Amino acid sequence: MISSFRSLIQRNLAAKIASILVAVILWGYVMNDQNPSTEANFTIPVQLVNVPEGYKVTQNEDKVKITVRGVRSLFVNNGDADFRAYVDLHGAEAGKKEYKVKVDMPQGFELVDVYPGTMEVMLDPIVQRKVRADINVNGSPASGVTVASVTQASEEVTVEGPSSLVNEVERLIGYVGLTSKNETDFSLQVPLTAINADGREVSGVTIQPSTMYVAVRMARGLTKKIVTITPVPGDDLNSALELVAIKPDPLQIEIAGAENVIANLTSVNTEKISLADVYKNTNKTVKLELPPGVTVTNHDVLAHIVVKNKKTSKGME
Repeated sequence: MISSFRSLIQRNLAAKIASILVAVILWGYVMNDQNPSTEANFTIPVQLVNVPEGYKVTQNEDKVKITVRGVRSLFVNNGDADFRAYVDLHGAEAGKKEYKVKVDMPQGFELVDVYPGTMEVMLDPIVQRKVRADINVNGSPASGVTVASVTQASEEVTVEGPSSLVNEVERLIGYVGLTSKNETDFSLQVPLTAINADGREVSGVTIQPSTMYVAVRMARGLTKKIVTITPVPGDDLNSALELVAIKPDPLQIEIAGAENVIANLTSVNTEKISLADVYKNTNKTVKLELPPGVTVTNHDVLAHIVVKNKKTSKGME
């Protein structure tokens, strides 16, 4: 029986092999004609995976364009939702870096191209820092009344957020508005705003607490007087630079106090102005150093600091 089966197989073997080859070729031709290989483009979102904790994460692109190849029937059953692009941040460290974009696809597809192939991701550590809080008084109280003192709950407040933003915050500022109705002492909660060195608000940070308790004491019978403001520079300027000038804004300010206290006052000084971080012409908000018994509505002044390189005669912009 085995011999008969072998004889049957071997009979016209060449013709049988040829028939099989022709059948395979015809099948391939039909399949290629009816279900050809083709390419298609998809624009899909990019996910960030394995994101480390304690960072604010930003990316320069949120989508990529992929080109894939496959037989036509695959595209009938698969759309852009079936493809996944991602960036793996496992082991990533703080800072800005380029990461490769990876793509997961349904079985049977071939990835031809990804654009862009890399993505810039910034990992900004979340930090906290104590920042000086200043309370400014604006407006005018009732006639014959002046501000005797402004007391705030704390000199510093915690700011939290991405390090790049927290480091930009120079101070926190709150405003107390005076009106003609302000004749007696009062207190209130004052909202605080984060401000940079240029006096612009820094958004994207959290102030804890976001308000400050402020007590304002009013007084009658005080004498008022206009005096000049004298900036007091620190001695910590970079040795390669020379201080050209410090100009206060405003140049003069109204002070109040008992007549015998302010009679001989012609000027008031600012606090010592640190120059350690000054490398070019800079504006800084500084406080006034007032003698005992002397008050002002606003303790803050703006100091315009002009410096130059010791090797040149021009101010530095």
